[in-house]
Amino acid sequence: MAWSIIGYRMRTAVAVASVMMLLSGCLGPSGGLNMVRGTPIVFTGSADQPNGAWCWFQDERAIVATGSRGGPVLLFTSVSAGQQESTERGDLDLHWLVLETGEKGAVELADRFEQDDHNVAALHQLDDGRTMAVYAKHGSDNEIRYRLSSPHAPSSWGRESSYVEEAPVTYSNLLTAGADRSLLNFSRSRGWNPNFVVFDPATQTWQYGGRLLASQGRPYVKYANTRSGDIIHVVATDQHPRDFNNSIYHGMTDGRVLMDADGTVIDGDLSDQDAATPSQLSLVFQGDADNVAWMADVETDGDDRPVIAFSVQKDGRGLPPRQGGSDHRYHLARFIGGRWVQHEIAYAGERLYPFEDDYTGLVAIDPLNPDYLVISTNAHPDTGEPLVSDADGKRHYELFEGRSKDEGASFKWRPLTLNSTEDNLRPIIPNWDGPQRIVLWMRGSYRSYTDWDTQIYGVVHRR
Repeated sequence: MAWSIIGYRMRTAVAVASVMMLLSGCLGPSGGLNMVRGTPIVFTGSADQPNGAWCWFQDERAIVATGSRGGPVLLFTSVSAGQQESTERGDLDLHWLVLETGEKGAVELADRFEQDDHNVAALHQLDDGRTMAVYAKHGSDNEIRYRLSSPHAPSSWGRESSYVEEAPVTYSNLLTAGADRSLLNFSRSRGWNPNFVVFDPATQTWQYGGRLLASQGRPYVKYANTRSGDIIHVVATDQHPRDFNNSIYHGMTDGRVLMDADGTVIDGDLSDQDAATPSQLSLVFQGDADNVAWMADVETDGDDRPVIAFSVQKDGRGLPPRQGGSDHRYHLARFIGGRWVQHEIAYAGERLYPFEDDYTGLVAIDPLNPDYLVISTNAHPDTGEPLVSDADGKRHYELFEGRSKDEGASFKWRPLTLNSTEDNLRPIIPNWDGPQRIVLWMRGSYRSYTDWDTQIYGVVHRR
């Protein structure tokens, strides 16, 4: 039975009842309708994990570890915000869920680390079954911290170690590159630019690898591995969108050289500090004062071609911070026929809060199917009309799933959440080739990157 979002505001008791049946809805903790399609799993809300949040410039933020006798295990981290209890301020918590049994739990990786959602970990499963978690503070010190679990044991972790950089560090991104599939971690560090370190499995330590890009500002970068694991797709902006009318660029690296989308080498030696600028990469989207871009997610399609989801702020021309950000759009770009093809696909609604006028609810691409997206928006995806909940009469961010039949040129949207009393933000779809699709998100009140009260929700749907 098809569901159309045109009837978002239900106007009769019969309509509401039928939608609740259709979406397998449930009553949320605040009362009201709070419908979720599927059975929601709440990972936070306990005394020692009161809530959780994440930024989106760390990957992979959620993984499915395989090889365990108990079956595949979902792993992700979040940072807690202490609303009244100071002992829970800024804890870095690792959450796990055994997908076949539903057993779940949590481990504190770092106690009172820093109340900042930029500090979540990047996760990677090693060949021996151990999981590595790498994390850093938001530029307040020079340490890249890491911990290793026991093999196939999400609740058992070794002590914290660290690599000390020459500059303050922000973000963590774990990917493999080269013929030997070396493990690399990309962070913002030297020159306020993206640099990387390389893991030495013999010594279980990290070594400096080089500078990826150079900019007078701070370019934002997201990454995606090819399925073979030898090449990394690199997607970058010029700077922070508050400081520059960003475009979106794409390149590739094997950990030694940097190439554009066609494979032409633009930096033949990443180990030195003489790096290329973002604008030397292949242009994906040309920004201007009426179209300021910021990427949200990057994945690859079945042919290992990159797919990029990004937001575009439309109303900031000539305005100081706090004045723009009421009109964002989501775009999707795919590399088709040797060139970048991009389309506006949905209204993204308003900024999340003043000053960060480019913060949106974000987009998640299904790593196994780039024709399937989940978006967070407080506007009707097709019309831009505000989404006003029947539960409380207020405007909220809802999740919508979209499917495309024309390689991302257009999407048909239907709600995953509906008539909420709180916002639903920052979805993640972990990479897992199982029969089910996992969607994680933050639900609650998000006031800034250092102040939130959001629970971590998840649903598991058959593909």
